Amino acid sequence: MKKSCWVLAAALVACSSPLSPVPGEPAAAHSFARHGGSSPIQHVIIVMQENRSFNNLFYGFPGATTASSGIGHGKTYKLLSLPLKERFDLNHSHDQFLEDYDQGKNDGWDDDIIKHRHNGPICSNSVNAMNEPQCWGFSGKPKVKQMPFTYVRQSDIKPYWTMAQEYALGDEAFESNNGPTFNSHEYMVAGQSGHSVEVPNGKPWGCDAKSHVNVNLLDYGQADPPVFPAATGHEVAGPFPCFTFSTVADTLDAAKVTWKFYAQTNGAGSSLDPFEAIQNVWNGPDQAKLVHPDTTVLTDIANGNLPQVSWVTPSGSNSDHPGPQSGDLGPSWVASIVNAVGQSKYWNNTAVIVMWEESGGWFDPVVPQQLPDPVTGAYEGLGYRVPLIVVSAYAKAGLVSHTHYEVASTLHFIEETFGLPFLGNGSVPLADQRAAAFDDMFDFTQKPIAFKVIPAKENAQYFLSHPDNTPGDTY
Repeated sequence: MKKSCWVLAAALVACSSPLSPVPGEPAAAHSFARHGGSSPIQHVIIVMQENRSFNNLFYGFPGATTASSGIGHGKTYKLLSLPLKERFDLNHSHDQFLEDYDQGKNDGWDDDIIKHRHNGPICSNSVNAMNEPQCWGFSGKPKVKQMPFTYVRQSDIKPYWTMAQEYALGDEAFESNNGPTFNSHEYMVAGQSGHSVEVPNGKPWGCDAKSHVNVNLLDYGQADPPVFPAATGHEVAGPFPCFTFSTVADTLDAAKVTWKFYAQTNGAGSSLDPFEAIQNVWNGPDQAKLVHPDTTVLTDIANGNLPQVSWVTPSGSNSDHPGPQSGDLGPSWVASIVNAVGQSKYWNNTAVIVMWEESGGWFDPVVPQQLPDPVTGAYEGLGYRVPLIVVSAYAKAGLVSHTHYEVASTLHFIEETFGLPFLGNGSVPLADQRAAAFDDMFDFTQKPIAFKVIPAKENAQYFLSHPDNTPGDTY
């Protein structure tokens, strides 16, 4: 078993193993991203929605790879349509990924893990129960078995399809991790998750958590008894969820590039703000750049106060996340941001990247490549495909890109646009270095596209006057 190097961030330079490159960008090509200034983009807005696979939102989109059926343990399930507003929340933890992925066979989707048995010498350890399929309890309800094999009715998400048709859509974008939200959001700003693989076991998720809270990590090797190959890794109890590794906040600050992270709220429940789990941001002066409520982005655009880099994460009803907080206003929410930019002075110098941070347990036919972490050697990613829409006056209108991207591509794009160094600096390559940066989705030589308003059920004024207090995520 390889030595674990996840305890201290400083240990990153002490351990190494090769990182398998992903098509689109060599893993260790350069220590620094391409210097900025070669594009007209002066503002980048990352709009990160929740818990939808590509096939679930864009099934049947012309020119995109989708499937009308999938396999669950030898049975073929034909895809059925569902409304966007769905109260049932499919499991989308790391162990559910292992079940769905089924060592590359992609046929475990119909077994939704609804509990973990904690009896006997193996399952009594709650962490080990995450590693052992014999401890997993599945739903036997036919409706639940069918649920992953569904797609959202196009009529519910017209603004997304309109953006994809008018601008550029990516159908080969993946989760950077192969688990839930907390870890994906760390990849979004750090190119890593500190090897964390699940959500913390208490709320809030971050440096303001109770002292007893910790987050499971993925270590190289096998559980006892062994079920999966060593490279699949196994979960172990990890640290308090307050990390010291570097993030893009450090490089943005050093380059004097302005930024804000817009979230529903700070320090409450299941936060979608990854900086809440970053010690020097949460406990330092940069906490002032963590802005709430999320609707502040709309007034900042209108008032000419948009920073150079923005991240926007939604409240629950506007997030597309199924479950108790489920709503159907996500498409309108995203359209309100795009329309605000399009009708402002920012249109000709802004790129809006709309992405979904993880697939939420919804079936997708494309089997994700598994990549060993450069430190531990365990497969921390990739997860399944997620939708990607690039909205810009310089987007290649009508393009369906088949280039391999991932959530960390948003980080690489920021680094490339503003000439920032990669976070790993070449010594230990992180996901921002392996991830391609949306280059094929733009044409900076074209005449800027004239903006047309994206029709939506609700507009910016609605969101400003109807604050939403539902939690952005539950896990």
